[in-house]
Amino acid sequence: MIENLLFKQMIFVRKRTIASLEATSEQFADEIPSGVKNSIRWNLGHILVSQDNLLYPFIGETHHVPKHYLELFQRGTSPDEWEIDYPSLSEIRGYLVEQPNRIKETFDGMLDKPIQQPVKFDDDYELTSLGDLLSFTIWHEGLHQGAINTIKRAVGIEDLWSKVPEGK
Repeated sequence: MIENLLFKQMIFVRKRTIASLEATSEQFADEIPSGVKNSIRWNLGHILVSQDNLLYPFIGETHHVPKHYLELFQRGTSPDEWEIDYPSLSEIRGYLVEQPNRIKETFDGMLDKPIQQPVKFDDDYELTSLGDLLSFTIWHEGLHQGAINTIKRAVGIEDLWSKVPEGK
């Protein structure tokens, strides 16, 4: 049951990310308002790259995103430092749409499996299973959705959540 709940939550959160992407034009995707480190495009790419990088190495697989995405969207990177061409929102969208289905297919029946090297965040908090890792990536995606909405407000784009019908 917990596994189904995590997959359901992952898909729900990803639908919100896709809705936010679809409400963003290429024109505003690279705006970086004062006080913010990254753009909407970077946050969307970072969500994609982070979920792959946090899950697949623990089952002995590498990421399933284009290699140059790592240069663009890994933790610690910034559009201010990009020296290679970046993908369109449409290209990022394709990967974001595909990723949850691939993750569900790959990790179905495995989320209770312990990981060999736990991921520690504080003295009292660590991720010890594949399910813990997936749960963390879902939280992480929501965190970056908040960053995206902050950027949208700062550049004058209407807040995405005002368009989401109640109960959806």
